[in-house]
Amino acid sequence: MLIAFLVVSCNQKPKKISRIVVPKPYSVPFDTLTDDVASFISGMQHGKTGCLARLDSTTRWNQFSVRLDSGFLDLDSSRFAKMEKWADSELINCHGSTTLFYPFGGPDLLNANIFYPNANKYILIGLEPVGVLPDLCNMSVEQINKYLEDVRFSLKDIFKRSYFITGNMIGALKKSSVNGSVPLISLFIERNGYNIVSIKNVGIDENGTCQLADSLKNIKNFTQGVKIDFAADTGRRIQSVYYFQTDISDEGLKKNPGFQKYLSMLPESYTYLKAASYLMHGKDFSMIRNIVFDKSKSILQDDSGIAYRFFDKNKWDIHLYGSYARPGKEFSWINETDLAKAYTNPSVKPVPFTLGYNWRTQHINLLYAVKK
Repeated sequence: MLIAFLVVSCNQKPKKISRIVVPKPYSVPFDTLTDDVASFISGMQHGKTGCLARLDSTTRWNQFSVRLDSGFLDLDSSRFAKMEKWADSELINCHGSTTLFYPFGGPDLLNANIFYPNANKYILIGLEPVGVLPDLCNMSVEQINKYLEDVRFSLKDIFKRSYFITGNMIGALKKSSVNGSVPLISLFIERNGYNIVSIKNVGIDENGTCQLADSLKNIKNFTQGVKIDFAADTGRRIQSVYYFQTDISDEGLKKNPGFQKYLSMLPESYTYLKAASYLMHGKDFSMIRNIVFDKSKSILQDDSGIAYRFFDKNKWDIHLYGSYARPGKEFSWINETDLAKAYTNPSVKPVPFTLGYNWRTQHINLLYAVKK
């Protein structure tokens, strides 16, 4: 974005990595079997480790792969390429090595990584279960075929709407189907042109410390999560995504002081909010709203994130994009007259892609706030 007091570009965009072509030489050690399994369930070319040598021909993987290729190629042209170009021109330091904080993101690493591709650490929070990658070698052909179909089904909302619907995802990610967020996060990593280095279950203890889950076995209550390390095709730098399954309402955080402490110790971050159900518009999510304000160097969101009235204009430079329309009947209690008035300013720039709840009406809006 061109800011009045500061003009900063994202520098030259690195060469676009195809989400279809895979072979990548790596200089960092990575878990070959894990990466191959993740590539397999992503519908991408993969190594032939163990049972994977025969599964292409004995299952419906080829059909699954063609369908996912088609879906992602369509998204590349209709949404992703436009998002990347927009981020390059409008976001400060979008290629910087930083922490990207995405509360209410669930397993949606996809969109966060497109806007901020070089973050050292992505922190995602949702209610969806953590889960694991499938044990393909101990599954029948019928079970694998069903699993691949479940994966494709779980992506329908992200393909159509650009966001996950929590109610749908909890059902789609249950143990008997895709089995958690790990498979989808891994799929997005592979489809965005990376390889998986490792997947480790982690947890947040009562002191707010993130530890390997094995070291927390004797603790009754801790916040469950996962850390997935991944690297781009050069293999020179490892990036990490953390996903935590927990309730971040005021009530949920009060019951989970360990996670409160973890959030309080986060470094300065770039925050991304999308399809957040307008939860931070009300009083029941005031704690996470205050944490976002406290920890963020910048906030990129649609109107479903933090209500416009909560932004202190003396502390934040705010830039609006797109067009604003009052939410539909699902969120009919929302009426941001102050935001609607702000959108009458002729300096508001367009949004060249669809994203968020208003994908049907094309009233796409983005707010980009930079801390002064």
